[in-house]
Formats: sequence, structure tokens, C-alpha cells
Amino acid sequence: MILLALRFFFEKVEDESKSQHGHLHENIGEIEHEHEHEHLNLDTWKHSHWHRHARRVKLTLLGIAIFAFVLGFAHEEEFALLALAVGGINPFTLMICYAVSVTIALVGITLISIKAYQKVEEKIKRYEKYIPKVNAIVLLVMAVAFIFGLA
Repeated sequence: MILLALRFFFEKVEDESKSQHGHLHENIGEIEHEHEHEHLNLDTWKHSHWHRHARRVKLTLLGIAIFAFVLGFAHEEEFALLALAVGGINPFTLMICYAVSVTIALVGITLISIKAYQKVEEKIKRYEKYIPKVNAIVLLVMAVAFIFGLA
């Protein structure tokens, strides 16, 4: 958690109006190209140089769903279900009930979250650059709490 907090804290947040230095690139991988620009702190001296754009990650619902599915295997529910099945509950009924409830919960919370974000998106835009810093602080506090046994 500490490493993730540090990553969030030092993450560069680009202003959308200034992102990609005035032109857009397709999300096709790393791109190297040359363009002219100026550095304001150097008396508006214009020059050109080569630079590289890393591939931008575009989050999709499918990508998030796959990540959530893979992340689900890191939890201990499988062992709890196995214990219940060994205890005499019909394994087929148990797995069907568990799968349906998890699917409904994940799809439901995802759709509710998307709808809620759409309602507040315009208000949040102006604070977007602070979100990684807040995440970093929360993660750091949680990490310290786990280290010292407070959680």
C-alpha cells in the first residue's frame, strides 16, 4: 500500500486543456515525433525536439469487469464455499446462489456508480488533479494503521 501511495502521490496529472501539447494521438502504442513548442520559463524561446508518447490506457467496462473477475480469485470466498459444501450444503445450489449474488452485486454497484458519477462529473472535473494526492494520503494512513495494528 505504501508503494501504491507513493505512485499516486508522484503521479503527474495533465490539464485536459494543455494535454498532449495541443494535438491528439490515437491510442496505438508508443509514438515518437517532433514538434515545435516553447517553454514559458525561458523567455518564450521556441524550439523543437523529439519526444515520446506512451500508450494511453483507455478504461472500458469490459476491462474493469475482467480485472474484477481476476481480482476475485485473490479472496478467500472459495475456501468458505468449500467448507460449506463439505458441511453438507448442496454444492451445485451453493455455487449457483453465490455466482448469481456476486454477479448482481458487481453489475449493480458498477451501474449505480457510473450513473452517480455522470450526475456529479462536471462538479468533480475541477478537483480531478487533487484526487491522486487524496488517494495517496488515504493509502498511506491505511498502511500505517496496518503496520501498527490499528486496523
